[in-house]
Amino acid sequence: MKRKQRYNQKIAELEDRIEFITANLGTKQKFQQNRLHSKGIYKEYQELVETITDLAAMSAKDQKKIVEDDYSNLDKLATTLHLNTEHTIQLKKANGLRNILVHEYNGIINQEAYDSIKETLPHIAKLSKEMRKWLKKKK
Repeated sequence: MKRKQRYNQKIAELEDRIEFITANLGTKQKFQQNRLHSKGIYKEYQELVETITDLAAMSAKDQKKIVEDDYSNLDKLATTLHLNTEHTIQLKKANGLRNILVHEYNGIINQEAYDSIKETLPHIAKLSKEMRKWLKKKK
């Protein structure tokens, strides 16, 4: 029962961050011109993706699969939730952007980051809905 509560907590956190980013992302111009704004969105997005990777690792462990790197765990989660290839690709893209944001590989290009965030958010929202469905079936 505690494990299910932990899943629900993580999914609620995921949904809260999706809602926050969606409500506050703003225009590309504002995003590019306001460093404080873009850095705040980056932090929320980073934590959003970390929640996804936590859920992927939890799911793998609970299904007695080997917990591996984030990308492998995302593949396992996508299989568990029956996500299509495009959703899986977008979740991996989100994880890649998170790595860029955390480590600032080759600098961050705000315009490209903004576009990636906008592109991946609907797929992350789909993941959240599918996680809720899966959790309802889980004993």
